[in-house]
This record gives sequence, structure tokens and C-alpha cells, in this order.
Amino acid sequence: MMLDILMFLATAALSVACLYAYFPIAEKSGMLAGVNHRSSHIKPVVTGAGFIFVLSFAMYMVDLLIKGEPCPWFFAAGFFILAIVSFCDDVKDVWFLYRLLVQLAGICLMLLQLSFDEQEGFGASPLRWIAILCMVFYAMVNINLYNFMDGINGMMGCLTLATIIPAMLANMYVIEYMDNSIFLYLLLPTAIFLFFNFRRQPKCFSGDVGSITVGFTLTYIVLSLVLATGNMVYLFLMAVVYIDAGLTVAQRLFAGQNIFKPHRIHLFQLLCNENKHNHLLVSSAYCGVQLAYGLLIFALNYYEVEYYVQYIICTVIFAVACVAYLLVKRNIMGGHLLDMDARFVKQCDE
Repeated sequence: MMLDILMFLATAALSVACLYAYFPIAEKSGMLAGVNHRSSHIKPVVTGAGFIFVLSFAMYMVDLLIKGEPCPWFFAAGFFILAIVSFCDDVKDVWFLYRLLVQLAGICLMLLQLSFDEQEGFGASPLRWIAILCMVFYAMVNINLYNFMDGINGMMGCLTLATIIPAMLANMYVIEYMDNSIFLYLLLPTAIFLFFNFRRQPKCFSGDVGSITVGFTLTYIVLSLVLATGNMVYLFLMAVVYIDAGLTVAQRLFAGQNIFKPHRIHLFQLLCNENKHNHLLVSSAYCGVQLAYGLLIFALNYYEVEYYVQYIICTVIFAVACVAYLLVKRNIMGGHLLDMDARFVKQCDE
């Protein structure tokens, strides 16, 4: 117990110290998120601060080694590969196809870890292979959708908290599907990052190194929970990400736009940039919605509600939320979602 506390305090101190050392280096080397017509901040901000999530995970692995506990080596290999390439992308743009290939490699390593965690493995039946392909597709989409949500002050950190808390409660009170300390080593850098990012004028942004690795970790946690319980309802622990990022991608595809180009038409961006709502208020609202939904999912499983009842309840809520989202967004965008006026076309295409 004392070792755990010491490791946790050491991780916190090291993360804060590294951040304060990183800020002047990043400013001198030009690691800044500049201001343009797509940005939601008003002054250049240091980016790439999400490396503290990588640092914290490395300390988690050291903690496991010291205690002689099993380490998720395959997952760790995928995590660090993604972290390296994502940080390189923060420094200088990396070709998106190369990033996708690296993400695919990381996901394959994640699936190897999940197979190892399952002990019996995935097997070689046709249905198993279909399940594997579905998980690869889900993980690839999920990681990138999560990266898309990192657009305003506090959003990524708040959504991370809202996802971790119900998942950790499920691990403690429903079924122990993984080592509980991984949640703590994810909560710690999230809290530290929010201290610097959850401000009117943020001190730093996470960059891809933070959003991609956090999205990768949350995907691993959610898939582990689904495989351990056989309950697909746990996929809704990231429902807000699916609704905003997922529907925005669909919207841009139907509008004939390049989804790989930057834009500013997520609902949270429209609320901040068009309706001039406070960034922190919008991030908090997203967090509250996701946390409430996640706690509902936890409660349904804690009280052992039948799975089919859970599916009905969660699917209805999700569908209603999607409709409400589209209606609100349509209203902000002038009564249309696909025929965007000049403002949105410029923001998407330039």
C-alpha cells in the first residue's frame, strides 16, 4: 500500500515537473497551436502536453514490474508506438496514411493483449474472425473519433473523466476485468492536464500524443469490459463521442467534404464559436451528459437488470440524444446540415 502511494506521488511530481520544463522548450521550438479561422483559442498555446499520459503509463508499467504483477506487454507496445508517432505528428505533420497504418499495428497489438487477457484466446472459427474484424474497425474509428473531440478547452479531459469513472466503478463493484490501478494512473494525468487546460485561456493543449493514446487506452478498457461481461451496453460509455464526432463525420461525408481536413462544425465548436458560449461550460455539459449516461449503465449492471432491458433503455436514450443533437445543430447552422453557407464551407475547405 505504501509503495503504491509513493509511486503515485512520484508520478504526480514527475508529471508536473516535466510539464513546467516542457513549456519554455515548446515555446522556443515553436510547438504552439496557432490562431486561425478554425481555432477556438485567441492566443497561441503550447501543444503536445499530452506526453504526461505516456509518462504516467510508463510509471504504471514500472509499478507492475516492482510488484511482480503481470504486465500488459502487447498493449504497452501498441501504446508506445502510437505515442511516438503521435508526438512526431505534433512536431511535424505525419502523412495520414502512415498514421493509420501505425494505428492499425497498435490495434493488432491491443487485440493480442485482449486475447491474452481472455486466456482462451479468440479461437479460429469464422465467427471469431468476424468479431476480430469488427473490433479492429471499432477501435480504429473510436481512437480517431476521440481525437476529433479534442477541440476546446477542457473537452478531452472532461470526457476522459466521464468515461473512466463508470468503467472503474464497474471494475470495483460489477466484475473485476483488469488491474484497478490502471484507472488511477489515467485519472492522475487527466487531473493534472485539466489544471492547465480547463481555463479560459489554457496553458497547454494535449496534442495528438495525448488524445490518441487516451483514446487507445479507453478503447482497450471498454473492449475488455465488453469481453469480460458479454454486455454490449458498455460500448455506450463513450456515447457522447459517437454522437458528436460520429454524426459530424457522417454529416461531412454526405456533404461531400474531405473528413481528413480540419473544420469547425462539431456541435461543441458551434456552441462556442457561433453562439459564443463559454468553453468551460460546454465542456462541463458534455462531461455531465456522458457521466450521467455512464453511471446509468453502471447502475443497471450493479442491480443486475436483464441485458435485453439494458439494451432497450440505452438504445432509446442514445437515439433520442442523436435526434436532439441533430435538431440543435441544424438550428445553429441556419436550418440545414448539408447545404452549408459560406462560413462553414470556408472553415471546412481552407
